Amino acid sequence: MAVLVVSMFLVPAHATVTCEQVTFWLTPCISYGVMGGIVVPGCCSGIKALDDAEKTNEDVRTACYCIKDRAAKIPGLNYDRVNELPGICGTTCPFKLSSSLD
Repeated sequence: MAVLVVSMFLVPAHATVTCEQVTFWLTPCISYGVMGGIVVPGCCSGIKALDDAEKTNEDVRTACYCIKDRAAKIPGLNYDRVNELPGICGTTCPFKLSSSLD
């Protein structure tokens, strides 16, 4: 137990965003991106959590890469709907998601 407590303090305070976190936060948004309809509450809270977690340019790059990579694997994803989500959820996004995003 003591090792666990000590290791918690050794983790850098500004750890970068991971693809696993991005996937966890944005998974509730997939149904809107594919089918439209209503935005489930978990979607907006996930978008806001991701927005809050992006502290550095590296965080933004990682999130961008993860979103583009994982979105490409979702059959029927409508990028226009996906790009509506930040506005619907009251946040902003520094880029428009598309299959050709670099």
